[in-house]
Amino acid sequence: MIVFKDVSKSYKNVTVLKNISLTIEDGDLVCLIGESGCGKTTTLKMINKLISPTSGEITINKQNIKNINDVKLRRKMGYVIQQTGLFTHMTIRENIEIIAKIEKMPEEKRRKRVTEMMKMVGLDEKLLDRYPNELSGGQLQRIGIARAFMTDPKIILMDEPFSALDPMSRTALQDELLRLQRKFHKTIVFVTHDMDEAIKLADKIAIMDQGKLVQYDTPENILKHPANDFVENFVGHKRIWNSPEFIKVKDIMITRPITCKEYDTKFYCINKMRMTKVDSLMVIDEERKLVGILYAESLSLKNKKANTIKEYIEKDFVSVKENDSIVDLAKLIKDTKSATIPVVDREKRLTGLITRSSLITALSQQFTEEDE
Repeated sequence: MIVFKDVSKSYKNVTVLKNISLTIEDGDLVCLIGESGCGKTTTLKMINKLISPTSGEITINKQNIKNINDVKLRRKMGYVIQQTGLFTHMTIRENIEIIAKIEKMPEEKRRKRVTEMMKMVGLDEKLLDRYPNELSGGQLQRIGIARAFMTDPKIILMDEPFSALDPMSRTALQDELLRLQRKFHKTIVFVTHDMDEAIKLADKIAIMDQGKLVQYDTPENILKHPANDFVENFVGHKRIWNSPEFIKVKDIMITRPITCKEYDTKFYCINKMRMTKVDSLMVIDEERKLVGILYAESLSLKNKKANTIKEYIEKDFVSVKENDSIVDLAKLIKDTKSATIPVVDREKRLTGLITRSSLITALSQQFTEEDE
């Protein structure tokens, strides 16, 4: 765990960072983002002591890094930068194994590990005897990632590693990094100026402005609840629609669906539908658990002599949870052709309702906002 506590940095009369406090949990990928000169790279370089704070403290696993030898600290971290930082006079193999060699990893183990790293980043072993100037930009960045993972560090620092790549290479490497992170669960601190990249990669995003940390939260919460006007403008008012998986059922559901009980009479239910202008009722028990759905059309088709609605209840229905995304919801509506989908909790208690019209209304917001 990496903790910044009231960290500031000044150069003569210029303050670069102002009282930064944040906690990066083990296994999280955290993106530092902001406009040029906001202090994000300075923050990153403080973790491996390439830059020292003017005040405040930084701890890793509760140990103040001020008390850790600089070289020892850096050798325990992976470091990937925009220009890859590869030594042009060394082969790819020599570049990948350089820290392991300094740390006196046995040669046989080293060679095996290099082979594993090449496989891990999806590159052919035939490239190991080539030099950096013989590889493409995308290949070089993969080599940079392989070198960062070579000694199996718990912390990896990445300073705009993909920003100089073409869009296709960049997307491919983002996907590769996500795959590696899901497999190895490293603590990764990733500097970027691209909000789409941060949203795609990060467990948490730290948005910085003029040396201050203005919001530190999950991508979902930042998209839905920007802390101030700067964050909202930086993120983009409609960016949430670029990541619909962050829009949940609970964000668009009807929170007070019209309900009835299975012992209610037909007359009562028909009148309730007429008064509330709905064509269905959610049937619940005394504990608010969902029993089924009562459709207006069913009441007119079945036994007219029955007084209660019990035999009219449709018990074969689909439901969703509050935290399901609208992407999954839209697919469910398309596959089942359901016009009404109840929202339930783990105990099958009714918490809300989604209708086809409420989904369409929510999706149309992006166009309404654009017009505004």
